[in-house]
Amino acid sequence: MIALHDVAPSTLDDTARWRAIVAEMTGGPVCLLVVPRYGGRDSWRSGPAPAWVRSHAAAGDETVLHGYSHLSRAGRDGRELAGRDALSVASLIRDGMEEMHEAGLRAEGFIAPSYAHPASADASCRAAGLRWWATRTALHSGGAMLRLPSLGLGASTAPRRALSPGAARLAAAILTAAPVVRLDLHPADLRHPRLARAGRDLLERLLGQGRRPLTHAALLERRPAPAPAGHVPTTAR
Repeated sequence: MIALHDVAPSTLDDTARWRAIVAEMTGGPVCLLVVPRYGGRDSWRSGPAPAWVRSHAAAGDETVLHGYSHLSRAGRDGRELAGRDALSVASLIRDGMEEMHEAGLRAEGFIAPSYAHPASADASCRAAGLRWWATRTALHSGGAMLRLPSLGLGASTAPRRALSPGAARLAAAILTAAPVVRLDLHPADLRHPRLARAGRDLLERLLGQGRRPLTHAALLERRPAPAPAGHVPTTAR
């Protein structure tokens, strides 16, 4: 699974570059994590960005709600939902869905910025009509949970830029046996040549493990059906 984070009008060029890089290396869909009001300023109500997302969604890519502004309570990029009360969390998710609807974009799932997903966000996602939501390690839908570990790079500070490529390579090796892994790619990665190379390398490593891109919705469809009430599982001999 490949997730392109922070999709917004102001990041469209870098998002399109990542999408093209993925297409060069493999077929299949990616997950577009759309921020309705990135940085509190971007608007999806004009410009080429809505049409770009709609065209890729029509071709099979998955559109995901990724917060509202991607800004924390302190106005910093990242942990938007962290430390907020339930009403604020619900408002941000609801407002994000409305912004996307007005731009002609549709999302069935939610991933919080920086994976900061408070407990109250579960009920807020359900109330907003979202089918699923995901954390850094799992996919949740209808009371069920599927393991879905993620790995990615860090561009926000010099230490993260220096250390995250090696840490991500190690994580990819550790997760070889995991049935599904989410690879997180960010527009900011492409502003640093070392991270851009590391992103390509991670994708190549995951493909080399026999993995192929799929969406969160497709993963849910692969989930085994629940056993009928009263069913007693048997043990193979």
